[in-house]
Amino acid sequence: MTKRITISLPDDLADEAQRSGNASGYIADALREQRRIKDGLAALERLWGAGWQDDITDADRERANRLFGSGGDVDRDVA
Repeated sequence: MTKRITISLPDDLADEAQRSGNASGYIADALREQRRIKDGLAALERLWGAGWQDDITDADRERANRLFGSGGDVDRDVA
């Protein structure tokens, strides 16, 4: 089942979604990926407890930025 909604996006994100050729699918995939990441972070917290990310060093963050090509800093408070 699908539901039609109307959203507003910043110009650069709207252009990116439209360039995909299927803006609805593009946004749905992005939301699924966000859910997958949140679920993964919740699993890490269940495994290692609250505050597991406190032991991540700046060197770890820099390496993650290089590996994942984030172009910015990995968020220090992602959970």
